[in-house]
Amino acid sequence: MSRLSCLRRAAPLLPLLLTLLLPACSTPYRPPLVPPATFPGLIDLAAQADGREADVLLVHGICTHDANWAGEVVPQLARALADATTAPGARRAAATTATATATVEIVPSTVSTPAGRLRFDALIWSPLTNDLKRQLCYDQSGKSSLCAGAPPYPYTRARLNARFKDGLIDDCLPDALIYQGVARDNIQQRMREAVLQVLSTARADVPLVVIAHSMGSKILFDTLLRMTEEPAGSTAARVAQQAVDRMRFLVMAANQIPLLSLADQPLTEAGVAAVAPPDSLQLLLRKRQAGQRRAIDRHLTLVAFTDPNDLLSYTLEDEKYAQDGITVYNIIVSNAPTWLGLLERPDTAHLEYLSNPDVGRLIACGQPISKLCI
Repeated sequence: MSRLSCLRRAAPLLPLLLTLLLPACSTPYRPPLVPPATFPGLIDLAAQADGREADVLLVHGICTHDANWAGEVVPQLARALADATTAPGARRAAATTATATATVEIVPSTVSTPAGRLRFDALIWSPLTNDLKRQLCYDQSGKSSLCAGAPPYPYTRARLNARFKDGLIDDCLPDALIYQGVARDNIQQRMREAVLQVLSTARADVPLVVIAHSMGSKILFDTLLRMTEEPAGSTAARVAQQAVDRMRFLVMAANQIPLLSLADQPLTEAGVAAVAPPDSLQLLLRKRQAGQRRAIDRHLTLVAFTDPNDLLSYTLEDEKYAQDGITVYNIIVSNAPTWLGLLERPDTAHLEYLSNPDVGRLIACGQPISKLCI
């Protein structure tokens, strides 16, 4: 039977199928599952900047990204803020002494709200891995913009298999493999230059917000920790420690640290339970705590957003990170519908946190919703 004949025979049944399928589509965590929590949003931190701009650092995760990512995320966050306007700045690449041409691109913008201004700096590290990922372009069924011009894939794949092989496997997973391999040092050096360029002139009394997605969290924390361990008095050590000290709000979407940290550990002896050493975020928070025992006005809230159907995301074990002056909240969300209780699209589940309006509202307006957002 031809495909056209199949469609004609199925047409009278479509209304019935839709009637059966619609109730089977659910978003179990929309609205999100939020624990008893009180934390400020971007709007509150803008108000606390006393007429200056509060700093917001954005870092993307795995999969190919460019400056358009910042151009989408910042306005999405601003929509939750009453009467906010966004003004993009001039893009620039972080200065680097490395010989390779790829750098971390810095995409600045300013959001003006009735309560104060927010200065966003998005760090786009994706160009660092693009050339290596192009080695897999021959395998993509549907060529991405990164693989434009590559020879067509000659074999037939099922449609969903092709989507996930092209995206999650050929484009996204390689970023994690590249960073966990011999290129890690080079990536950290490029991120270091970007952090220095963005934060070296920041005031110590201005609040800092960090919003990091997926593997971007680990890259940033690894880099900041390494900077704090440079010689005492060096510019890098000062800038990194100051950034950690003035953080008021740390947002992690699609946390991958438990998975990626496995690559930092040796095998144990047979029968001996493996105990994970402190990761870079834990070590940074300890450094922060050591210098702020009496700074009661510098409380840090760490919020981790997780979609349980996101195959690449893990909740934070709050007992590892929470301490005096640092509160940790795990917020459970649904980024896309679940069909028949069987499947939420893996790519959407992992990539759509910052475009999820529930997530955007919590980041922008805090919990409970700030009066400045109403």
